[in-house]
Amino acid sequence: MPSTTDPTEFPATPWELVERAARLSPAATAVRQGTRTLTFGELADRVLTAAHRLRTRLPADGEGTVGLLFENTLEGTVALLGALRAGVPLTPLEPDSTESGLLGVHRDLGPLHLIGHMARLRTLTSAASPDRWQGGVLVDVRELTAPADATARPASLPAPPPDAHALYQYTSGSTGEPRAAVHSQRDLVSGGAVYAHTYAVTPADRLLAAVPLLHSFGMVAALTTALHARAELVLLGRFTPADMLRTMHGRACTIVVGTPLAYDLAARSAASWRETSRPGETVRLCLSSGAALPPEVADRFTEHCGPAVQQVYGSTEAGVIAAQLPQPDGTADAGVGKPVRGVRIRLVDEADRPVPPGGTGALLVRTPAMFTRYLGHPGASERAFRDGWYVTGDLARLDGEGRLHLVGRKDSFVNVGGKKVNPLEVEAVLLAHPGVAEAVVWGEPVEGQASERVRAAVVPRSPLSTAAITAHCRDRLLAHQVPATIACVASLPRTSLGKIRRAAVAATAPAPDRDDPA
Repeated sequence: MPSTTDPTEFPATPWELVERAARLSPAATAVRQGTRTLTFGELADRVLTAAHRLRTRLPADGEGTVGLLFENTLEGTVALLGALRAGVPLTPLEPDSTESGLLGVHRDLGPLHLIGHMARLRTLTSAASPDRWQGGVLVDVRELTAPADATARPASLPAPPPDAHALYQYTSGSTGEPRAAVHSQRDLVSGGAVYAHTYAVTPADRLLAAVPLLHSFGMVAALTTALHARAELVLLGRFTPADMLRTMHGRACTIVVGTPLAYDLAARSAASWRETSRPGETVRLCLSSGAALPPEVADRFTEHCGPAVQQVYGSTEAGVIAAQLPQPDGTADAGVGKPVRGVRIRLVDEADRPVPPGGTGALLVRTPAMFTRYLGHPGASERAFRDGWYVTGDLARLDGEGRLHLVGRKDSFVNVGGKKVNPLEVEAVLLAHPGVAEAVVWGEPVEGQASERVRAAVVPRSPLSTAAITAHCRDRLLAHQVPATIACVASLPRTSLGKIRRAAVAATAPAPDRDDPA
């Protein structure tokens, strides 16, 4: 395999991580899905072959963006790394994307070349010719990632520049419209280095990805970290809690990367575990991100499955910001942990002045994996930065041990007649009701007034009157904090990471039951 990297230099692209791993550990297992595996040597060959094939399929003028319908499979992993090696702009997409969703991405990014299973692509792009859609080409992921045949590869393929715009990663859209955050290849590598350093990941580890690799958390905490540490990455394909438990046990996984929803489902499924040992007896570390980790979920998983779950705080835009570390007594750290290596934070008041020690302020950060802008959203990009610092939108405080505690999101506070209501405080009270399984709180403008009313949507565990919930709130909250209306719903809309889509809840929540006013 030809070498394009000086072995004395620190890797700056995912391909350089792959190449280094293939040189140092060629026969070690790199990726596993079920009974199928790729060694690091095989992975390097497949990635380079996919990069060459993709280059021959795309227009010579280099126009357009590659959209990968990204599944947690060997083929999906090779396709992602191959596109990055080819140096083409790439956006990872949900594998179950709809045609209207793809058209929205097309409007954002321009010509879109799609990689996926060809039958699926042709179903999605019904008006397309056999191999084209909206000016872009369709590429079958199986053909792209198949082993090389006996024909020789082209003599060379230029190495991708590590700092060029390479990855357009859509935000979750949990608090508004999803936007494509622009990242470089170096961002991915830097993020993986932070995780590997923070949690002492080594080649002896086996990382189970119980989270979609298409999202920032999975791509960096699982895939890039495994490549950086030359550890084995274990994939589930389609997620089920039973598969997660069986794989944790059967493959002796040592690290799990998941979401609160994945841990919750796995813990519930583990209640019927038939083995003599717990499914996670070899697991030394469980990382959770994508949404806040409810204490009861963490406790249930620890009871039935493995060690304490450690929360990771970060974002698509900034990468990992803070991380909990395992404590000597085996519990999780307080808050969302301490800022990780290379991260700088500021807590400021409304006048951009530092808040006093222990005070609450708007959280601004600088990280090694910072995005550069939102593609096609200059206004939002400008608002996202303040003198080079990323404005997270979160309110936070630091305790005496330097641990970060999130208080809420500044833009989600409800202005009730000039009094500010933190939705998280109201949600905590709602969730304390034994009949409420889930809750979301938001502000709704009052027509003709410069004020808002507090609204809530709850998922009841059993039939429950909104009057009973309101009475529960009145006993525990100030008058202006009590929801003016409460809607009982069967479920709450979520992203693929399990995060509640708050903007969608506010837009679609039914009007309150007039026969049972809150």
